[in-house]
Parts: sequence; structure tokens; C-alpha cells
Amino acid sequence: MTNAPVTLFFDVNETLSDLSPVADAFEAVGATRDRAASWFASILRDGFALTSTDSDARFLDIATVNARDALGSSPITIPLDDAVDAVITAFSSVQLHEDVAPGFRSLADAGHRLFTLSNGPASNAERMLTEAGLADSMTGFLSVEGYSPWKPARAAYESALTRSETAGTAYLVAVHPWDIHGAANAGLSTVWVNRTKATYPKHFVSPTLTVETLGEIDERLA
Repeated sequence: MTNAPVTLFFDVNETLSDLSPVADAFEAVGATRDRAASWFASILRDGFALTSTDSDARFLDIATVNARDALGSSPITIPLDDAVDAVITAFSSVQLHEDVAPGFRSLADAGHRLFTLSNGPASNAERMLTEAGLADSMTGFLSVEGYSPWKPARAAYESALTRSETAGTAYLVAVHPWDIHGAANAGLSTVWVNRTKATYPKHFVSPTLTVETLGEIDERLA
């Protein structure tokens, strides 16, 4: 580790954003809360499949189609169109995990360059961080949309390095082991955020650092 400033790319969905309100939305329309997790997993599944076959993959388009499928097979209590709107609205309005603000502040104060890097639209990350008063901590907001395949494709991370004009040490910070694996294969160092004290899958490249909160990253870099 080093005291010198580095560039950190942060995954957005689940790494920065708390998706529990999405589970609340599924429950509010009559579906079960666990539908939210399977719905989000289906977005990743279909996005990975599309991008791996050189097809266009738009996060919110997939999310909307798959919400209709998930809710259409559930005993919902309101019309299907309204239920889909409720879920997408909840997803588009989520806020940051509690550890994000102090973690970002300490990293920015230490002089590190902070970027978001999402498979979804960059505007969602920008909204959350602006609403939390953290926009001034950020160097930029990046998405793969219009630039590269979805993460964990190597090109997604290489494109981020190029667009951010990163010449020195770079880290990818994520809760998803598949994202850690992809970034490591692209030559980045990695930080796995393990808020749930899970076991890291042995079939993926191990992270450079493991933390339970974003607030630990600054001192671990030092």
C-alpha cells in the first residue's frame, strides 16, 4: 500500500446504493421481498448475456422488462403497469449506504481521485451523490453505456482508465466478486466491500483488500 494518491473506481448498484427500498416496493404491491433480489440478479444475467454476444444492453430497459416478468407471476394487489412503475421508481430513487459519505470524504481529503463506474446510467450515481452532498468529492461519473461492454469485460475497465486519464495506481471498489475478478484481470488493484461478512468465492481472483465499510479504505491504503 502507499500514501500516494490513487484512482478509485466505485461500482454503484449495491456497492454504493442501498437497494432495500426496492424490496419494500415489491412487498408494497403484493409480491414477496425476495423477488427484489432475484429481479436484480436477472438484470445482471441478461445484461451479461447481451454484452457477451455483442448485443446492446441497456440497464433500465432490461430492468423494466424483467420487473414486468417478475411481478406478472406474483399475486400483486394493483395493476401490473402500476406495480412495474412502483418498482422502477423505487430503484431510481434509492440512496447511499450509511458508510459511503464518511468513506468518500476521507478519501477525497487524502487527495485520491474518485470515480463511479456503473453498468447502469451515470446519472443515477450522480443523483445519489449530489443529493448526499458528495458531488464535490468526485472526480467524475462513468458508465459503460456508449463506451464498452458491461463489466466484468476487460474493455469496461480499460475504457474507464482511458477516459479518466489514469496513469498511476487504480483500484476497483465493489461488493460483487465478479466485478473484483474482472477488474483484477484488467490489471487493476481491487477492494472487496464485504458488509455481510460473506465468504469470497475461490473461483474468482482474490481482492487486493477486503473491508467491511468504505470508511476503512483510506487507512488501508495508507
